[in-house]
Amino acid sequence: MQKLDLNESLGMALILATKSLERLADAKMKTELGLTSSQWKIILALNFIEGQTQKEIAEKIYSDSSTLVPIIDKMVQNGLVERRVDPNDRRNNRIYLTKKAGNVVDAIVDIVINMRKIAYKGITNDELKLVRTILDKITANSENAIKTQKQSAP
Repeated sequence: MQKLDLNESLGMALILATKSLERLADAKMKTELGLTSSQWKIILALNFIEGQTQKEIAEKIYSDSSTLVPIIDKMVQNGLVERRVDPNDRRNNRIYLTKKAGNVVDAIVDIVINMRKIAYKGITNDELKLVRTILDKITANSENAIKTQKQSAP
């Protein structure tokens, strides 16, 4: 039986780095803004594109849309987002940031920028560019392989 050497796994290193960054962000958002992991991610997703459906938001933050219902309910109660009926499909609601959320967006961005300074300490700009280039290639190769797999599936 074969065994993988996880110490040599680039994928494992990526997962650990990602999870560490996410845990740092979650801790800072909770401590400084009182926001849960899903809440601050929803706010950022809506800051990029307003008026998304719960399903669209779930796809952007890699979550299940059914788990977002109580989270968005709480955010509505806290005055951070509002639901509006989709004029093109009355069965759907679209989610929008409120004016109150504007200040929160600025605070989230400040935390992310500060967090990057912490996480990227001792790493040169050239090294960051190289990592980005490599990760972009890995992503493109993986996505192309997925497309090929789907096209060749019966």
